[in-house]
Amino acid sequence: MPHYINHFTCSAAAWPKDREGEIAAWTDMVGDASELVDGEGPVKFTGWISNTEGYVLLEAESKAEVIGICAQFWPLFHNDIMEIVPTAEAGPAILAGVKRGWEKKA
Repeated sequence: MPHYINHFTCSAAAWPKDREGEIAAWTDMVGDASELVDGEGPVKFTGWISNTEGYVLLEAESKAEVIGICAQFWPLFHNDIMEIVPTAEAGPAILAGVKRGWEKKA
């Protein structure tokens, strides 16, 4: 099954400007993210690297499925979603491409 990593960042302009609204939004976001990780679904890990950005690791059938999950947190967060290809699959493809590249130069 494909693996994805999502780097998320807060979209500050979309957040509530009042204290109660911001605390309520954070409470909802943290609760929703925890539910996604605790379940048996595609979200395997979430973590923060600062108070405004972090990463999510997912295993999903398609990038469209990942986009749907990330859309739950829009517009409060911006998402950069990338597929991760396991070394066992990517390694041979990279090696074959490198060889083709060198053959063209020879």
